[in-house]
Amino acid sequence: EDICVTSKIWVSDFGYDATKKAVARSLERLGTGYIDLLLLHQPFGDVLGSWKALEESVAAGTVRSIGVSNFLISDLEKLLAVATIVPAVNQVERHPYYQQKDLTPFLQANGIVPEAWYPLGHGAKALLAEPVFAGIASKYSKDPAQVILRWQVQSGYVAIPKSTNPHHIAQNLDIYDFALTDDEMLQVRGLDR
Repeated sequence: EDICVTSKIWVSDFGYDATKKAVARSLERLGTGYIDLLLLHQPFGDVLGSWKALEESVAAGTVRSIGVSNFLISDLEKLLAVATIVPAVNQVERHPYYQQKDLTPFLQANGIVPEAWYPLGHGAKALLAEPVFAGIASKYSKDPAQVILRWQVQSGYVAIPKSTNPHHIAQNLDIYDFALTDDEMLQVRGLDR
């Protein structure tokens, strides 16, 4: 109960029956009795059969929320046309160089939480060295990664940066004592490539 467990159904387990089996295997391996959030990894294969299996898992109480990953607007439109449960999350690559500007309003309009994987752009040195981030970071006594994560959060995204370094993990969480101005948000938006 102290953490939110998220897992994914891989394409090799897509299809109604295969997804039901994959959910059972995940529950057995995790030993938790339920999964908080279960995502379809990408929009290939029998997505609709897998989604039906996930909806039944929610009804059975073995999965609390379901979502998708790497889905484009067209993929979501096909799913929403038949789904009885709207995806809670769409986990997509998003960072200042790749902002998913068309996708974000669609997700928000449909009540789907946008979640950014690689929110720091693969930790690219060029991105972290952008003058925009150096200036903003200096103003708030933060580092560029913290500014980027703050931008993600202020844009309505859940950001999931990967780190095994305890210092970086602590820094990644230390982004709630400042807010970017509208002008600073626009400066970051200008970096989209």
